[in-house]
Amino acid sequence: MSEAAVGDSQDVTDVFAETESGVIRGALNSGGSVMAVCLRGFDGIVGHEIAPDRRLGTEFSDHAKRHGAGGIFHTDELPAYGVTDEEVSALREAVNAGPEDAVAIVADETAVAEQSIDAVAERAQTALEGVPEETRDALEDGTTRYLRPLPGAARMYPETDVPPVELDPSEVPEPELLTEKVKRYQAEYDLGEGLAEQVAYGTHMPLFEDLVADGIDPTLAASTLESTLTELRRDDVPVESLTRTHLEDVLGMADGGDLAREGVPDLLSVLADDPDQTAETAAEAAGLGSAEEDEVRETVLEVVERNEGQVTEEGMQAFSGLMGECMGALRGKADGDLVSRLLREEIQKRA
Repeated sequence: MSEAAVGDSQDVTDVFAETESGVIRGALNSGGSVMAVCLRGFDGIVGHEIAPDRRLGTEFSDHAKRHGAGGIFHTDELPAYGVTDEEVSALREAVNAGPEDAVAIVADETAVAEQSIDAVAERAQTALEGVPEETRDALEDGTTRYLRPLPGAARMYPETDVPPVELDPSEVPEPELLTEKVKRYQAEYDLGEGLAEQVAYGTHMPLFEDLVADGIDPTLAASTLESTLTELRRDDVPVESLTRTHLEDVLGMADGGDLAREGVPDLLSVLADDPDQTAETAAEAAGLGSAEEDEVRETVLEVVERNEGQVTEEGMQAFSGLMGECMGALRGKADGDLVSRLLREEIQKRA
């Protein structure tokens, strides 16, 4: 690595204009950019393990995350994550990378991507000079990770060389307290107090408000973001791989009738396991589209006829058990209210 050096950051958004990578596509669909930096002489080194389960690329990613990015991709691990060989070649050409060079990229909101890739470049330059002086966080496995830079002796107190700025309070909108937000969610969106508190105090609050502003049913949005994702996480579904685009598209399909609300957990689970898919293609492949009423009625009728003796003997008391059997047979393709109505009709005919 004697010829190693760090190049300037570059905008390589055009390279990924037609990408199938879910992470990059999500950033671009939100108006973001892809920024790259060429790391001269770093080929094979960015992916090198420097501690158990930690690589130099992990260090770079930690620095990028401090500026708001979700992480980085680098050519020691590409092609992967939906990025193709052709895109890797075009990326190398765009930053003039040679066979001994590595390239790191960040896909995010433009300002975040620019700051994050500059942080990666700075950390790479530091790697050429030795062990950086920085504050590190101790991890449970005995390793450490970057936490924040060390303060300089002259920077322990407020800046003395930057003039103060007089703020006009009238120019700053009065913030909405979280307690006020909870009450507004209850009154405006008819959410229960518990669900309203979960949303208001949770990390998904900004996304919830955007979804509702786009016309998504507030109860559907809130229960999915705060309850469904939690349940999937408890079932070891890697919900961290779900992007904002995944959530927006799935909820849009459910709210628009293209996906039964009962199918939302199944579709999110499929996307979490394969985040490079779109919600539409994943739903089609998994057979999670919304069933027409005739198809639902046919399934309900089959279940009732299969259990006709129980229906004749118990009447409407058989409803609960048969409802579960109907929903299982439909595999999340039908709304529970529709199944309930049709099942009650069929039971009443035979009771």
